[in-house]
Amino acid sequence: MFSLGIPTKFKYVKVKDLDEAFDFLKDGAKPLAGGQSILPMLKLRISKFDYLMDINNLDLRYIKEEDGKLRIGALTTHNEVASIKTLSKVALTIADLQVRNRGTIGGSLANADPSANYYPALLVLDAKIKLSKAKGERILDISDFYESPYQTKIREDELITEIIIDKESLNDEFKFSIFKKGGSAYPNVIVAMKKFKNKDKVRIGIGAVFEKPIVLDLDYDNPEKMANQALSLISLKPLDDVHTRGEMKLKIIKNFIKNMLENNTSDIIEIFERKEKKDSNINPVAFKADEKILAKIKVNGNEIENIVEPRTLLLDFLRANGFKEVKRGCDEGKCGACTVLLNGKAIKSCLTLAVQAIGNDVRTIKGIKADEIKNAFIENFAMQCGYCTHGFLMATYDYLKNTDPKARDETLKYSIKNICRCTGYVNIIKAIKQASSSLLDEN
Repeated sequence: MFSLGIPTKFKYVKVKDLDEAFDFLKDGAKPLAGGQSILPMLKLRISKFDYLMDINNLDLRYIKEEDGKLRIGALTTHNEVASIKTLSKVALTIADLQVRNRGTIGGSLANADPSANYYPALLVLDAKIKLSKAKGERILDISDFYESPYQTKIREDELITEIIIDKESLNDEFKFSIFKKGGSAYPNVIVAMKKFKNKDKVRIGIGAVFEKPIVLDLDYDNPEKMANQALSLISLKPLDDVHTRGEMKLKIIKNFIKNMLENNTSDIIEIFERKEKKDSNINPVAFKADEKILAKIKVNGNEIENIVEPRTLLLDFLRANGFKEVKRGCDEGKCGACTVLLNGKAIKSCLTLAVQAIGNDVRTIKGIKADEIKNAFIENFAMQCGYCTHGFLMATYDYLKNTDPKARDETLKYSIKNICRCTGYVNIIKAIKQASSSLLDEN
């Protein structure tokens, strides 16, 4: 007997630098970044890893321009990637706010889910991936990196350290369309498109439809003809899923291509740029835990101690210590009922290990000042049964404070995707909008 809410057992190490990471790779450790894919797989017994190596201390979280290249560190989160104009919609349509706060671009590429957002976009942008190991590094084209679902060219002694895109490629017209159902679920169809500025050429990347993302190069012509030509070049069989049959996916691809070619307006969402704040009270810690460890975690300003296994979830740590406002919901990272703040960012505590919170600051609704948000939820009858309310409040707090204080529709619909089983979404949206107005009036 086992609980799907508890991951399988594993040893855990949090490394301080790349040299230490490479040493543990030799011992067969599996890198752990955001954990938004690994932890659900461990819970569902889809995967089993003897050793998880937390790499979040590594200096791989950056976006910089250098020698005509845009360089993105592998640990850059999806919400940070969303600040890059060309990639804003690509990153912003990944799951929800909480997942984007934890998930990383390197982790997404390493996981190689055929429905992942980045591959079609990076294919049309001719991106490259830097793989590093103890004695050197190598750079692969993104088209050569993906092998098959969940399989890449990463060797056992390597880590993804950087994604590289030519700045010149970012100057071309870029568009991105996505079709998905089920809230924060993976997409069913992804189409990315780049129209070369000085050539009558179009490059199209397609994901979530076949076993691997594909890229097509077409001569520019009328939209209907190009859409038909694109489909004629595809020899792979489309995959059915629970939401969309393969035949329907091909029709959606055709419509996307035609509409993207006919629409001359920019298909980019402008979002509020997040200003990362370094908390001087939070110190990165490196440690190893084979079986159990004394976890000291600051919760709502008070340090809490517990002996935990490496696989203990932050959710279980909090509830065991009396923070029952944090609810256990789906246990798969979809509903958001377990949302808390980790160093000021909303995260799902069912997808975060307690050991990952050691040396960090955790907040529940009792540990933050959010009167405007609480009052807005009460005044708009957005509480319903109350089970999901804590998670909504925490996600809304981070969203309005750090992502989009104006609560614009284009960002709101991609950010707050918690599940309300009472179907009180209309009132919840009204509450978020009202809280936004109150916060703006204060400033």
